[in-house]
Formats: sequence, C-alpha cells, structure tokens
Amino acid sequence: MADRTLRSAAVMAAGTVLSRLLGFVRIALLAAAVGTALRGDIFTAANTIPNSLYILLAGGIFNTVLVPQLVRAIKNHEDGGRDFTNRLLTFGFVVLAVVTVGCVLLAPQIAGLYLPEELHDPSRASERASMIMFVQLCLPQIFFYGAFVLVGQVLNARRRFGPMMWAPIANNIVACASIVVFLLIYRAGDTPPTYSDREVLLLGLGHTFGIAIQLLVLLPYLKASGHSYAPKFGLRGTGLGQTAKLGIWTVLFVAVNQVTLVVVTKLAIAGSASDAPGAKAGLFAYSTAMLIILVPHGIVTVSLATAALPQMSSLAAEGDVTEVARLSARSIRQTLAIVVPAAAAMIAFAYPIVTLIAGYGAGKNNLQLMAYTLMALALGLVPFTVQYFQLRTFYAFEDTRTPFFLQCVIAATNIAAAVIGVRVLLDEDHLRFSGVVLGAAYALAYLVAVLMSRRVLARKVPRVTGAGIGLPLLAMVIAAVAGAGLARVVLSVIRAATDWSGPLAAVLELAIAGIVMLPVYVGVARVLRIHEVTDVVAMVTSKLPGRPKRS
Repeated sequence: MADRTLRSAAVMAAGTVLSRLLGFVRIALLAAAVGTALRGDIFTAANTIPNSLYILLAGGIFNTVLVPQLVRAIKNHEDGGRDFTNRLLTFGFVVLAVVTVGCVLLAPQIAGLYLPEELHDPSRASERASMIMFVQLCLPQIFFYGAFVLVGQVLNARRRFGPMMWAPIANNIVACASIVVFLLIYRAGDTPPTYSDREVLLLGLGHTFGIAIQLLVLLPYLKASGHSYAPKFGLRGTGLGQTAKLGIWTVLFVAVNQVTLVVVTKLAIAGSASDAPGAKAGLFAYSTAMLIILVPHGIVTVSLATAALPQMSSLAAEGDVTEVARLSARSIRQTLAIVVPAAAAMIAFAYPIVTLIAGYGAGKNNLQLMAYTLMALALGLVPFTVQYFQLRTFYAFEDTRTPFFLQCVIAATNIAAAVIGVRVLLDEDHLRFSGVVLGAAYALAYLVAVLMSRRVLARKVPRVTGAGIGLPLLAMVIAAVAGAGLARVVLSVIRAATDWSGPLAAVLELAIAGIVMLPVYVGVARVLRIHEVTDVVAMVTSKLPGRPKRS
C-alpha cells in the first residue's frame, strides 16, 4: 500500500514540478513588469481573492468532504456512482455560477474589504480604482477554479491523479504570455502605483483566461476515466443531504480562513502603502514567499495526502482505526523527509532564492526584506505540513466539525499575532517590515495548531506502534541543519573570495548549496536510520537510467 501511494504521488508530483516552475517564471515576469511595491500589491491582491477561494475550496468541501462520499458511491452504488457524481457536479456548477455572478456584482465592496485604511484616503482614489477594476476582471476565476477542483476530485476518487496536477501548466503558460505582452507594450516599473484601463484589461483578462483554459484541459480526462457527465438536477435520494450536513462545518471553516485572509492582506498592503522611504515588504513579498514555501507542499504534501485520503476513508469506513493511524503517520513521515530539508534550505538560502525569482527589472529593490519574509514563513512549513495531514485524518472519518474549531484557533492566533505585530509593535518608519511580521505570525499559528490537534486526534485515532512522528522529525531536523549549516559555511568562503551578484550568481549559489547540503542530509539520515529518507532516495535513484526498478 505504501509503494502504491508513493507511485501515485510521483505521477502528481511530476506535473506539479513543471507547473510550479512556470509559476515562478510568472512571478519573475510580474516582478519585472510591475515591481514588488504597491503597484505589484494592487494586482496581487485582486488576483489573490479568487485564487484564495480555490485553495480554500480545494482543502474544504470539494476536497475533504466530497472525496470520501465519492469513494463510497463508486464502491457501493450499483451504477458505480455515476448518478451520484452527475448530480453532484451539476449542483456544484450551479452553485459556483451563482456565487461567481454575485461576487462580480459586489466587486467594489469586496475590493474595499481588502484595502487598508491608508488607501481609503481621498488622495489614493486612483489606486482604489485600479484595484476595483482588477477585482472585477479576476473574480470570474472563482467559477473556473471551483469547477476545476470539483472535476479533479471526481478523477481523484477514480484513482486518476495525474491530470489535475498537469492541467495548471496551461494556465501558467497563458498567464506568462499575457505578462510578456504587457512588458512589450507598456512601461515596466512600480511608479506610479496606478494602471491604465488597458493595462488592467491585459493583466486581468490574461490571468482569468488562463484559469478557464486550465479547466478545459481537464474535461477530456473525465470521460477517459470511465465517467460520462450528463447534467442531472435534484438531490433527493442521493445521500447528498449527509454531504450538505458535513459541508456546513467546512463552509464555516472557509469563512474563518477568509477573515484571516482579509486581515493579513490589509496589513500586508499597509506595509507597501506607507509613506516611509526605502524598500518595503508588503503583499507581493508575502505572497511570493508563500508561493515558495508551498513548492514542497504542492509537490509532496498535496500529492501524498491526495493519494492517501481515499485509502484512509476506506479504512475508516471499515472501522480499521489502527491502520488509519499507521497510514497517516507513514504519509506524514514520508512527506517530512523532503519538507524538512526544504524548510532548512529556505531559511539558510533565502536571499539567493528570492533573487532568482524577483531580482529582475522593477523587482530588484525589495530583495532583502523579501528574504526575511521567506525565512519567517519557512519556520511554519513543517507545522503546516503536519497539520495538513492531521486535518485529512479527521476528514477520512467524515468529521468536519473538529477541523472547524481547530481552524478557529489557527485564525485567532494568526490574526492576533499579525495585528499586534504590525499595528502595535511597528511604527510608521518600520511598517515596511509588515511582510516579515506576518510570516512570523503564520508560523506561530500553525505551531499552536499542531500541538492542539495532536491531543484532539488522539481521542479518535489510537497511538499504535509504527504511528509515531516525533523522533523521526527530530532526526530529520538534525540532518537538515547539518547539511544547510555546512553549505552556508562553504558559500561564505566563496563569497569572501569573489564578487558576484544578481540572478545568475543566485543560480550558482543555490547549485553549490544543493551539491553540499543534499549528500550531507542523506548521509546523516542514514547514520540516524531515518528510513523515510532512504526510501525516498531509493525511489528516486531507481528511476535513473541503468538502475534496477523497484517492484
């Protein structure tokens, strides 16, 4: 079962890697075109609103509640779940369409929610106008994101994991193309912080069209999986009432996250909207750093969790809680084997990482503060990963009530730490550090969440042999710190003897860091007998030419 989960995860990871790489190309182009200060924040905020809804829905009702329901329908219904799936898709498409239209009509009010008090001043009317127009053009993405996730989860329930991870490549290609056209036609820079209507149309429509293409690419795979979709209305007699009941708590879960998102966005933009001179770490810096730390999450965590959730749901339905505990813990350890060194690398080599991504054109001014923001967020990557799996263990038992209350704790901690950090501890001259403070607040929130969730989860899933993660995690941290520390020493020696800077130097630095860090991490892991690390290394090396394949 473990090997099957790893193989399924590998298929998804391959598509995610290419998609993430193109995503970073998009960020680099965007940084060069509009900068990383307020001008970049205005577009980032508008494009984040529908994107955040996609992330929340992917981790909410579509992803966590419906997959167990679909698995049961496919397994237990005489028609293989066809009628259930068609009614579910039809209902989802209608709801998404209604929500999207409503949001577009309320675009000015929605935009206003995300703007800090600094931009509500009458003298900033042009910035507000640009933000509202961007929001109107980006909000239709809600339908395309939601429909994409809904169709993708039907494929996942049918054990077709690859297409959902490969389709975003088309989206990134379209978005990159729109930014390239922008660079060829319009000015590049972050001053003035407003846009012309044509600039807004090009960037806004370009990104929305990319999400629509992403959905269209996925549709042919639905039929290839053995399911022919036909619109079918009506929920009575399908068992969807139970889904709706479970979904109430997930909707509340989403609402809590939305409150957190609004607060964090407002505080982040406040950093770049302040009148203090110098570089600033605002929303663009925070969002870019978040995208970076989510690379191992998207490639490894989501892949393994998506592959494991149907199995955990089946085991939970059979009442085999012991095997649920072992599968969940094994998946966490396999994920941490990659996530832990990734987090260590982001902390140790934050500056060359952000230089490689945003060190072009108008994006060269905020690199140091962007690096600090990345370091703060990277501290939360490991607890975020553990919490992600723990929530999916609850979902396997169709428990959406407990995750809601846990998310309330996360939101309350994150909001309190963010507001205190930005509005109380930072004065006007230091408001430019808002992105860094928000990163630290995020890390603190997930550390608190993991400690609380493990205690609550112990009441549902017993502590059994083979289901521990504490000692393996400690060993992974030791190995990762040893590797990153030695790589930092080597880079310090090289920097003292050479004078290099810019994206090309960042590539060389990261290459050297990887060459030094990875062998040290694997070597120390072998000494400490971290089996998950050696399993991952064996799986990767088995794919190399001339090496025997693992069965």
